[in-house]
Amino acid sequence: MELKKLFVGVLVLTIGFCGAQAGPVATSSKQIQQTANAPRWEDFYRDREWNLDLFGAYAFTGTPYRNDRYLEADHAWGGGIAGNYFFTRYLGAGLQGYALDADDIIGQTAGNLIFRYPIPGTRVAPYGFAGGGVLFNGSRAEDLVDRGHNLVSVTRHSDVEGMGEFGGGFEVRITPHIGIMNDFSWNVVNGEHNNYGIVRTGLSFAF
Repeated sequence: MELKKLFVGVLVLTIGFCGAQAGPVATSSKQIQQTANAPRWEDFYRDREWNLDLFGAYAFTGTPYRNDRYLEADHAWGGGIAGNYFFTRYLGAGLQGYALDADDIIGQTAGNLIFRYPIPGTRVAPYGFAGGGVLFNGSRAEDLVDRGHNLVSVTRHSDVEGMGEFGGGFEVRITPHIGIMNDFSWNVVNGEHNNYGIVRTGLSFAF
């Protein structure tokens, strides 16, 4: 529940910050001086930089959980970490990992290619990404085995499953080194009933 409150809180903070950026133009001499000394928009997203993302996550299955063969839950909360390197202002690559509290704890790690577009004159940068990786400790299936006159349920586990993902979102930089990231991705797992969507929101630190 605490993770859920944190997730919602960061999302509300993003919306509030975006609204504050649309406020009235400074008119006093002090405000004008502060504006003159403020970072240029080019400083918020540099040509080469490292990003460290800490995020909360909410996942939901593409089919009702009774048909799902991996998460086996309609909804799951979790969190994770990602490291990205942008070798140009617009193109980068990254590694991420997260855990979801579904029917069991599900872990994921993946690599992605990232395209972002910092909007000129703003602190906002929409981005898209695509890649793939693996899931851990999921993919459970039950068989009924005839043992004498009784049918016994036997559960089989697949510890590692390949997956692909694609999605997009946006980041808002509070300072040139701290931002708020929000995105959505669709995750494709082996089998048509295993796919799920995930929403992430959290803090991004740029170096």
